[in-house]
Amino acid sequence: MAEALQPAPAPELSEDRSCLNCGEVLVGPFCCRCGQEDVALHPSVRQLVSELLGEIFSFDTRLLRTLRPLLMRPGALTRDYLAGRRVRFVSPLKIYLIAALIFFGLLALLPKTNVIVRGSSQAAAPPRGGTHVIFTLPERYPFFDRQLQAASARAKANPQAFTDAVITNTPRVFFLFLPAFSLLLYLFYRRDWHYLDHLVFALHYHAFVFLDLTALIVLGRPWVPSAVARALILLLWIGLFIYLPIALRRVYGGSWARTLLKLLGLGILYILVFASGVLVVVVGTLWLF
Repeated sequence: MAEALQPAPAPELSEDRSCLNCGEVLVGPFCCRCGQEDVALHPSVRQLVSELLGEIFSFDTRLLRTLRPLLMRPGALTRDYLAGRRVRFVSPLKIYLIAALIFFGLLALLPKTNVIVRGSSQAAAPPRGGTHVIFTLPERYPFFDRQLQAASARAKANPQAFTDAVITNTPRVFFLFLPAFSLLLYLFYRRDWHYLDHLVFALHYHAFVFLDLTALIVLGRPWVPSAVARALILLLWIGLFIYLPIALRRVYGGSWARTLLKLLGLGILYILVFASGVLVVVVGTLWLF
């Protein structure tokens, strides 16, 4: 008769039965304070590979569980996070950074666009043929006119380098938009809400915007069939406009009339903040150019 199979030996555990990471006394295979597993001091190759695969697939699973409500159910991810249901999802800051990295990384990989840098007194009509990006700079500046005039001359002589510098500096100013948007939310929804709760909403909303714009850029490429691109682009633009009011109502509650009224005020103020941020990016880039 064949010899019965013997169970695999249990992994070597720490001798003092205390967590090797934080020193807490162990009452099971995992530390109740920091969550570290009580494993052998000298891991095997199998354990190393198992840990690697576990972390990769765990992140992939959490990312998929995060993207589904983020993209398809406006505000649901924020509501779950603020209700304490967090372990299954990627953190708000991480999902924002992932979305921003994808968006700005894709912008950096796109073919160079024809760029024109000109003064405000020059003709407004762009040249014919192809896509152009036009920067219109003032002829006079209220402060530091001599320095900015010299920088404007350099930008007009090297338009592509100036554009690359603007694109490089743009992600930095978006970090200023997050606290500004959160502050506006705090002003409109002050009751029973903390400022950092609004910051979670802002992170999720801006992550959606980055992913939506990324999809729009991809669908605008020549290799995407035009009929498919037109239909999907329309859906993405509709989603971009209806996402925020649905998310606001789902997270903060209130009637549709009240939500839309607050959205109007929020939108006007945020457009002013956004325009000011763009101005800061262009002038700041010009100053350092």
